Amino acid sequence: MLDLEPQGPLPTQIYWRRRGLAIGVAVIVIALVAAIVFMVLRGSSSTDPKPVADNKPNTAQGPLAPTPTPEVKTPVVPPAQDVPPPTPTATAAVVPPPVLKAGDDCPDSTLAVKGMTSQPQYTIGDQPKFTMVVTNIGLVACQRDVGAAVLAAYVYSLDNKRLWSNLDCAPSNETLVKTFNPGEQVTTEVTWTGMGSEAQCPLPRQPIGPGTYNLVVQLGNLRSATVPFILADAGAPPPADAPAPEAPPAPAADAPPADAPAPAPAG
Repeated sequence: MLDLEPQGPLPTQIYWRRRGLAIGVAVIVIALVAAIVFMVLRGSSSTDPKPVADNKPNTAQGPLAPTPTPEVKTPVVPPAQDVPPPTPTATAAVVPPPVLKAGDDCPDSTLAVKGMTSQPQYTIGDQPKFTMVVTNIGLVACQRDVGAAVLAAYVYSLDNKRLWSNLDCAPSNETLVKTFNPGEQVTTEVTWTGMGSEAQCPLPRQPIGPGTYNLVVQLGNLRSATVPFILADAGAPPPADAPAPEAPPAPAADAPPADAPAPAPAG
């Protein structure tokens, strides 16, 4: 049998104490060694690199490989200071209608002009009569010069060629300041001899042949709508060996301008 009793000259209690101390020291040493080993093993396991999963598509897997998701790109927004300021939208300026008082001059916007022919068709040799009409279309009485120096009748061809004006051969410095009540009209009549004319009435003047023409009335910069009328041929021309018929005498307005132009038909 194993004899556990201590042997020696010292008392038994001393040997038991020595044994207990040795056992306690051994236990402490074993615990320290175990703790050190545990710490070393834990540190080494935490520092081992873990395998990283490869997110790249494996082309070796064949047609069953997953389709990569397309990358969503966020549009680049420039910094606030680089954004150009918005361009202001151009707006048409609205001009308010003029505010008139009774007796003020009539602006063009408050007047209307028109021309009228005495009949729609004339015969070569006739002297058409034209009427010029100026109307106050405003709401307030106003005044305007409608004298012969500023109110004119014009004859144009259909291709807009100027053929005649009553101011060409009978210019006038007449002024006629007229006060127009709302809706009131002023009419002036002129006579055309059927001859062509130009500014300052150069001679000779040529008669206007048959055709369709337009009458236009103008007051300063204000023009009327065109009024068409017809000049028809009087008949067949006479034979070549027959003497030409005598032309009717021309009115005073068709004569070369004298010192004082005659106040009659404007020509």
